[in-house]
Amino acid sequence: MPKTKKRAASKRAARIARAHSTQLSQLEVNKEQPQQRRPTGYKPPARGIARYPWATALIIALIALGVYLLYANHVGPFAQPPKNTSVQAKQTATAIVHKTATAIAGPAQATATAVTAAMPADQTKAIAGSPCLNQDIIKKITDTSPAPNAAQSAQINRTYKEAPAMTIDTSKSYCAGINTDRGLIVIELKPQWAPKTVNNFVYLAQNKFYDGLVFHRVVSSLHIIQGGDPKGNGSGGPGYQFADEKVQGDYLAGTIAMANSGANTNGSQFFINLDNNSKEFQKNYNLFGQVVKGLDVAMMIQGPDPDDAAKKNITPDKMNHVVVVPAS
Repeated sequence: MPKTKKRAASKRAARIARAHSTQLSQLEVNKEQPQQRRPTGYKPPARGIARYPWATALIIALIALGVYLLYANHVGPFAQPPKNTSVQAKQTATAIVHKTATAIAGPAQATATAVTAAMPADQTKAIAGSPCLNQDIIKKITDTSPAPNAAQSAQINRTYKEAPAMTIDTSKSYCAGINTDRGLIVIELKPQWAPKTVNNFVYLAQNKFYDGLVFHRVVSSLHIIQGGDPKGNGSGGPGYQFADEKVQGDYLAGTIAMANSGANTNGSQFFINLDNNSKEFQKNYNLFGQVVKGLDVAMMIQGPDPDDAAKKNITPDKMNHVVVVPAS
């Protein structure tokens, strides 16, 4: 073997020997070591929201609350089918009126009984003998249908050029039924007291002038209810005025008289005395009739009271229909 070859071989052998005798680096040793097995029962650490168990409970509670609110308010998947709102509104309004009327009917009845008991004997006798208490008459003047709606009311003529001509039979009495949501007020109109005033009232009632008008003034301190104004604020009338008539009697409980703004300014507005106002009023208001049935109903009527701040804006009751027929 050539010398150069022997020397190269010995150098190669020496390098191999050194390589076998050199220790591996720590990094290489770690790489070659097998991974240690995890002990029994070992659980890996929780990740994400699982690390916060209270957050999970909070989210579940919020979801439950949201579902409950949807159910309680009938929205989303829990929405109820649509209802007939017009029928529902009518039923609600009827229920409110009934509830209100029931709440004040007892006191009104008791007050009416006390007022009636205090009436003069001749007044009590006249009421008991009134032809307007005849059941056939009461049927004729009773109209329980609803008040005219806005469209129907607009068709009623409430403006006239002059007072009506005398058309009633002044030898007869006339019976008026004021039909309200509270009930029926029956009035005997007396031409012998004030023929022009009775004629005027009959004429307006027969032309449905009063149907749907409100009691725009209910004064507790004066014990009166007032209505008959087409404007509903005390400033309206039928477009004409007529003269005063001599007052034939006193403003006793249940009597009906014309309201006015001075001498000879009578029109369509009237008031009913709920108590004896003979001392409170001078004889400046045409007296033309007497309530013979339903004084307790009249005492239940609600409306704005200019003397009571708490009642100035109260919603007034309506005269749904006013019907007048001859007593015989």
